[in-house]
Amino acid sequence: MTTTAQPETGSAPVPIRPGASTEVPTWRYVGFLIGPGVGTFAFNAVTVILPTLRERLGAGDVALELVIAGYGIPFAVLLILGGRLGDRFGRHRLYTLGMGLFLVSAIACALAPSIETLVAARIVQGVGAALCTPQVLGTIQATSQGAARTRAISAFGASGGIGAAVGQVAGGALASMTFGSVDGWRAVFVVVALTALAAIVLAPLAPRSRAHEVVAIDLVGTGALGIAILAASVALTFGPVWDWSWPVAVAVAIAAVALVAMWKHQDAVEHSGRVPLLPPSILRLRPLQLGVVAAGLFFAGYSALLYVFPRAVEAGGLSSLEAGMALLPFAVVFAGVSLAVARIQSRLGESTLVVGVTLQILALVTMAGTLTFAWGANIGLWLQPALVLLGAGQALIFSPLTQLVVREVPVEAAGLSGGIFSTAQQLALSFGVIVIGGVVTFTGVSGRDELVAGLLLDIGLAVAVLVVALVLRGRGRRRTA
Repeated sequence: MTTTAQPETGSAPVPIRPGASTEVPTWRYVGFLIGPGVGTFAFNAVTVILPTLRERLGAGDVALELVIAGYGIPFAVLLILGGRLGDRFGRHRLYTLGMGLFLVSAIACALAPSIETLVAARIVQGVGAALCTPQVLGTIQATSQGAARTRAISAFGASGGIGAAVGQVAGGALASMTFGSVDGWRAVFVVVALTALAAIVLAPLAPRSRAHEVVAIDLVGTGALGIAILAASVALTFGPVWDWSWPVAVAVAIAAVALVAMWKHQDAVEHSGRVPLLPPSILRLRPLQLGVVAAGLFFAGYSALLYVFPRAVEAGGLSSLEAGMALLPFAVVFAGVSLAVARIQSRLGESTLVVGVTLQILALVTMAGTLTFAWGANIGLWLQPALVLLGAGQALIFSPLTQLVVREVPVEAAGLSGGIFSTAQQLALSFGVIVIGGVVTFTGVSGRDELVAGLLLDIGLAVAVLVVALVLRGRGRRRTA
């Protein structure tokens, strides 16, 4: 018999798997929660060490682009499939397999004798990340509910934020060091490998879950979706390198055709009574659609600002390490507020997201205002009040947005929720960097003006998120009236 959780404020009842504990303590998920942290650590640290890779391995611009894209593209392409595989074969099994690939590939990266070997290892790392990442939210959704679920999702957000900030700091620090005859950039991947090992060791603490009915893998739908995401990722990643010429248009056209074909196939599969990869009945849910749109806008702005921040402040006189350290208080506040979101939501309810976006906009405007009178080697200190406020605001955004996506997906397809959210996040992160990169290239701005450009873009996207948040709050109040 399937039990039903009490609905969160403004949401429909959420069924949970038979025997699921509604009060699973957050510490039991620690092995799984390491996953998003090590993923964002690896991404941010590798981005910071790219100049070192150019020098040590003789890598050109295209090769360095492949170091990032080799990880990001397979990660984005396989996320939803990874979630569905977890539904079918068990989320612990897929998490351990994915994190195992992450571990092995990190060792290969640390030992890479050439840029070509490093790119190949990063591709394997992207595959591993795609297999393990959806299992985190899928397991949380399938094994908890109510306040316990909110706390676990908040910890999920805190882990990613901490990993991103520590990656910036550690990448800059290690890239400037040597260990005997060993270059410091290799130590970045040693840290990744050790953290992945800890995740594997601690993963069994989490309650086990999988779909109770056999989940058939829709190969046609998987192929069509994979082609669509691959083509879109290639267009976003290599658009600047190709000067947005005809190959980009071809990739976008392929993505559009594949998405239409995938949608029609999924509709036909669902009407036949079989289980599609992406059930249209779920994707048509308006709260899910609005949640995915808001998440995409949020992460696009987030990535755009993080892209220009270290570049700009380094032009203002900070070192790579100092630029990373400037973001550390932001990450600490983000983590602290994330862990308190469950208590905050119990008081603010559906208004939590609105409050978070409002704080974010206020922080971004404050940062822009600060730049009008402060610049130079002390800019990291001048920006701290706004960055601390930004950390608090974004913490109040991340968890509610994640819950919006997770709670609309039936628990029997819990892996799908993790796949949808992570895919939207990954594509939006790439899109934000591409947009701000295009703006910077077109205008030729740098330093303070580059940071202002990133802030203005993030403010515009945050205002759009605020509109969506107000719509969602209104829908929630009407539903509970």
